[in-house]
Amino acid sequence: MRHCLPPSILPGLLVLQLKRIGDAVLTAPALGALRRAHPGVPLTLVLAGAAGELGSLFTPADEVLTWRSGEWNVDLMQRVRELRPDVVLDFTGTDRSAWLSLISGAGIRAGYAKFAGGPLRGAAWTDLCGAAVRELHTIDFHHALAAAAGLVLPAVPDGGHLKLPPGLEVPGLPDRYVLVHPGTAREEKFWPAEAWSDLLDHLHANHGVPLVLTGGNWDFEQSHLASILSGTSAPVLNLGGKLNLRELARVIAGALLAVTVDTAAMHLASSFRVPQVALFGPTNPFHWAPRHGRSVVLQAGAGEGVVWQPKQSGASMAELSWKRVAAAVDRMLEGGAQQAGNAAPL
Repeated sequence: MRHCLPPSILPGLLVLQLKRIGDAVLTAPALGALRRAHPGVPLTLVLAGAAGELGSLFTPADEVLTWRSGEWNVDLMQRVRELRPDVVLDFTGTDRSAWLSLISGAGIRAGYAKFAGGPLRGAAWTDLCGAAVRELHTIDFHHALAAAAGLVLPAVPDGGHLKLPPGLEVPGLPDRYVLVHPGTAREEKFWPAEAWSDLLDHLHANHGVPLVLTGGNWDFEQSHLASILSGTSAPVLNLGGKLNLRELARVIAGALLAVTVDTAAMHLASSFRVPQVALFGPTNPFHWAPRHGRSVVLQAGAGEGVVWQPKQSGASMAELSWKRVAAAVDRMLEGGAQQAGNAAPL
């Protein structure tokens, strides 16, 4: 079914993004486009778990609700029924998001065809988007769902749709610093600890800029951070495991440069348009890489200037040399972001 919905007839929009933190951040451009296209329409966003901590940063949304794992979420479901939106965009594609779509009572409930198997999902979505995630960047994949629901969205930048709440400070943070975020929930995306240590030593010796280390509090990630710190002589402010998500966002947003692996911190840096060097190995930059003009994307096993393809093989992070990363960081700190690595156009 195809629709063309003028803003004047929309009583409300409900957006469901119940995946991980990075997926939630990559939903922000679609929210920004929805807000620009429908400035007076109530827009409600549903996030899940830890991503809900970032809810106040999603300024295009009038209301942010959080799905709590392991709970009945009765209050949330009641609120969804009260909203009575006209359009639901289900970016998640799971049974729990399908259930929220269904109980919303919206006349238009859009989901992805690839997730539409089973009786619940078959009943939940009135409109299916045939876009293939393997053929699109994740941000474009989200925009395609809005189009399937009949929402004509304007072109908007990938970043600039998250805002820090007033008064959010992290005590002891330097004025100008390079942020290093080595951690991720998937250990195969770890860059070797000794490579990070060499990079930190290089940054200290050649730029003298304060260094801030961030990361999660999982045991395996803390062990990784400890190995990095034990191998460097550079002075580092270690905030690993000491920040909540909103504080992490504040630290990332204030950085002179962010160096990260493919993880939520990378997406946050991109959303705030922080100059960044993003390191990829087993995952495909085509789907996840930052695309703003002050970003450099380096992939293990791929040369300089490579054009990312929808289907391409990954490589071990160990194949990415620290000297190659250091060269990209040097160019960024010297103001050459537009010429460094695979800097994306604005």
